[in-house]
Amino acid sequence: MKDKIITITFLSFITIFSILHLVIKDETISSTERRKLSTFPKLTLTSEYITEIDEYLLDHFPLRDTFRSIKAKFNYNVLNKLDNNGIYLKDNYIFKSNYPTNNKSISNFINKISKIKGLFNKDNNVYIMAIPDKNYYLEEDLFLHIDYDYIYNEINKLNFNNIDIRDIMNLNDYYETDTHWKQENLEKVVKRISEKMNFEYKNIDYKINSYDEFYGVYYGESAINRNPETIKYLTNDIIDNASVKYLENKNLNKVYSMDKLYSLDSYEVYLDGASSFIEITNENSLNDKELIIFRDSFGSSITPLLIPYYKKITLIDNRYINSTNFMNYIEFNDQDILFIYGTLIINDSFSLKG
Repeated sequence: MKDKIITITFLSFITIFSILHLVIKDETISSTERRKLSTFPKLTLTSEYITEIDEYLLDHFPLRDTFRSIKAKFNYNVLNKLDNNGIYLKDNYIFKSNYPTNNKSISNFINKISKIKGLFNKDNNVYIMAIPDKNYYLEEDLFLHIDYDYIYNEINKLNFNNIDIRDIMNLNDYYETDTHWKQENLEKVVKRISEKMNFEYKNIDYKINSYDEFYGVYYGESAINRNPETIKYLTNDIIDNASVKYLENKNLNKVYSMDKLYSLDSYEVYLDGASSFIEITNENSLNDKELIIFRDSFGSSITPLLIPYYKKITLIDNRYINSTNFMNYIEFNDQDILFIYGTLIINDSFSLKG
């Protein structure tokens, strides 16, 4: 009798969810995980087809997010596990283990930016700023982390002017649900940059604008429901009046892409997110200095705060453009050169182009 009940229950479960799968319309994007969902694969007589079908069924399983949340809560609250799929919770912050230290990736990073430096001339002052990910500031060892000292020691071997900000940052400077730092907390970083790059730091007034529905990348990965965060972006007349040219988005000419504020990733409000090549001109600058920034996404939010100090800033994200292409748009003269990369990218650098 017991076996019969189990069998009936199992078959009922399979039948109900099969019907739900057929009835419920497939979504194209997961808003919680911020990624595209797989589509039904074309029938082929290959082993890859089985894998593709499996991915499709997992992506479109009925009530998928509900079951993900139940699993996460069970792991954290019942089993008292420290993590769920590599995601850790501590004092409202969500962390993701970034381990082990990838020596090959760090070597690749050094080689890639060394190749780019070979394009400069002797009049370029070259600086580098490696931004520690927020795991660096976790006070207790919840999980294994990368060897930050090794990364910074390797960077020092480049003989660039190193701008080390580890001592002035703290966990509160990062979003609870995301990898990135908060723009409204970066004036101290601008001040450190000014000290190293020899320009006069100024106390500049900004208007702080807020959007209260920000869910970072770790929110979806954690599968735990929680309140959204507030993302802020700073404006003033200098930023508002700056002329901006984007290689991909010809229709946008402002520092902030307001449409992106309401997208799956609100952090892309800063300089339109994944933009390979951007030119920012400040016609009201009191000098003729120019700056070229090679950067990842961390550079998007700090660049607006550097606009007052330069007549022109050129940003290059070499995850999306290689040196052959960006050399079609710039000529190295006597500009300052600043490399800005987070340790997450340095430890996983194979997306960078040479």
